[in-house]
Amino acid sequence: MTLRHLRWVLASVILVYATAIGFGILLWRAQQAHGGSGYQIYKDLMPPIIAIPAAYLAFAFQRRNSYVQALRSVWSHTVTGIAAALTYTDTSTPTQEQYLAILEKPSIAIEEVRGVYRNVPVKGCAGGWFPFEPIKQIYQQMIELEYGPDITPERRHEARRAIYAMWKPSRDRLLAEFDRDTPTFHHAEYATPGPRHGAAAPFKAG
Repeated sequence: MTLRHLRWVLASVILVYATAIGFGILLWRAQQAHGGSGYQIYKDLMPPIIAIPAAYLAFAFQRRNSYVQALRSVWSHTVTGIAAALTYTDTSTPTQEQYLAILEKPSIAIEEVRGVYRNVPVKGCAGGWFPFEPIKQIYQQMIELEYGPDITPERRHEARRAIYAMWKPSRDRLLAEFDRDTPTFHHAEYATPGPRHGAAAPFKAG
């Protein structure tokens, strides 16, 4: 279950409970003003009114948890495949064995994406579009690079540049599905040159 779907379910359950509370208040006021047993009957129906949305909400959270676990597996295999492809572009005169081993990793990532996401429906395209097309393009880039002494430094550099360019948009879209948060404790200040926030002075040998 995607984050957007979970938010829709949560909003729907809140709306059901708000409606139930509002309707109960109206019945109570009507009973106070005119008598009758409508409010008492409504109170008797409250357990299933509360339990059914709560059960569906619990089911939604369970599906969301399973989805996130599957997504983390997709992320792990995809990152492994991209890292392997980048490493391959730094390898001079790669062998056929190295080439085949590298192709396997992005291929696994592609098929795992298919297991988590359906293709995006597109009018005029029966099968739809693969949701993270740059991953397939990276795989195709590695196929075209091939192996052996014909892989010049210029070709490897161009392939590495293309892989970086194609990976960034897919990485951002994949990460958008995770429930990420800013860490409470971090070392982000070390990204700024010079000692800050009590950072230790650079070590000097001797």
